[in-house]
Amino acid sequence: MTVDTLPPDLAQAIGELEQTFSGRIAIEASDASGVVIQLHDVVLAERWTPRLGSLWFVLPYNYPDAPVYPYYIVGATLSGPGVPALQPVVWRGMAAIQVSLRQTAWDPARDTVVGCVLQTQSWLRLT
Repeated sequence: MTVDTLPPDLAQAIGELEQTFSGRIAIEASDASGVVIQLHDVVLAERWTPRLGSLWFVLPYNYPDAPVYPYYIVGATLSGPGVPALQPVVWRGMAAIQVSLRQTAWDPARDTVVGCVLQTQSWLRLT
């Protein structure tokens, strides 16, 4: 799959992700839901082991009309008291922590997938 075979909005979003996170993005086609994105080397807060993980999400085919939700951290575990927005799950056959942060006031004229990923990364550095 290449960005040339995707709808223009998805291709643009992937291009923005690749530009912002140069060399850290992997993409693959999913089923009818969208494109699976993996962002490598996401810095996590001190209570994560290790402090780097991969942030996974599906960029939906109806983007930008729908936001990204949920996110998954793979390759790191969380210690200490539970956080309501974080749940252990199996995702795509891997142990993961589901990150249930949803953009409830999503506005496709203003919001972008890059902005959402940056906000999620910031939150994970503090959690």
